[in-house]
Amino acid sequence: MRSSITLLILPAIVCTLSLPAAAQDSARCLDSKVVLETGTLEKIVRYPEAVIEEGGSFWDNEKAMVYTKGWSEGTGVPIPYMRWWTRVGQMAELSEDDRSHHPLLLMTDSIVAVKDEFLIEAVPHICSFLPDDIDFSIPVYFTAFIPPRSFVSGGIVINVSASYWKGNVENILNNLTHEIFHVAYSHMRSGRTEIALDDKQLYGMLDYLQNEGTATYVGYEAAALFPAPDEVDYRLLDNPEDVARLLQEVNDLFAQVGTISDEDLQRLSWRKGVTDRGYYIVGAHMARTIDSRLGRAALIGTLAAGPVSFVNTYNSLVGDDMRVHVAALDSETGETSSAFK
Repeated sequence: MRSSITLLILPAIVCTLSLPAAAQDSARCLDSKVVLETGTLEKIVRYPEAVIEEGGSFWDNEKAMVYTKGWSEGTGVPIPYMRWWTRVGQMAELSEDDRSHHPLLLMTDSIVAVKDEFLIEAVPHICSFLPDDIDFSIPVYFTAFIPPRSFVSGGIVINVSASYWKGNVENILNNLTHEIFHVAYSHMRSGRTEIALDDKQLYGMLDYLQNEGTATYVGYEAAALFPAPDEVDYRLLDNPEDVARLLQEVNDLFAQVGTISDEDLQRLSWRKGVTDRGYYIVGAHMARTIDSRLGRAALIGTLAAGPVSFVNTYNSLVGDDMRVHVAALDSETGETSSAFK
């Protein structure tokens, strides 16, 4: 006997996902409603004259733009409003024929066309990395011409015009699996089974390593569904020399804990972990190692426990030259240990 759950897809499409009876009692994750909102993007690329006429209220009323303002306030990165309006004005100056063939409009049409297929494939893929009871329901807003290429703040916001995507919608869809995983990860923090470290800054760095690393691995594994040939992180992850180089960078970063000011450590963490991709590539390598050596249940177990478990479990599987060295963990445990041996 089979049962069904529904996935809500905007504007008015409901897809039914058939489940074996054995999965019915643990279908909360698969029942997550990820709503893809393309309205803001369509206004910008199809009706730029109306956006210009609406003026500043467009930024006040469209959630994608409201969240972008919040992103700017939170990161301290200013929004170049004059440049944004110039880009919209350039869209408005195009003839109807030129606009219909504009790459941004073609990408918009492609996203609209594959929304239902994306959710049918992406939701089960993401759930395969999570406990059954996690609900990551969230809206996803698509827009254009903003500074970041994507971020999560109230909802997921995707900047379709970002050059990073190289005009390839598959790159965007693959990245979306990464961003949606972050939503699920954030819900898991409150239920962690491990005791957080007293050093909150260090624990936050380890959290970043697990969060960005596992999200990158989720996206990497999603490439079979949504190929991302232009994703630089995946090329780095596939190169053992890059993994070893970035592992050394991450270990150099953790070696600075307690030796420099919190402000300097924060800046160094951003440079080595984010800008240089250390957290992403090393964390993804760790997740892949746990998944391949111990199985998916063990990887999910580290997510339920927390980042200390993530590091200790990984370290228990590799030699000293490939371990993530965190002095606070070594001093507490005496050696790297894992509950999943």
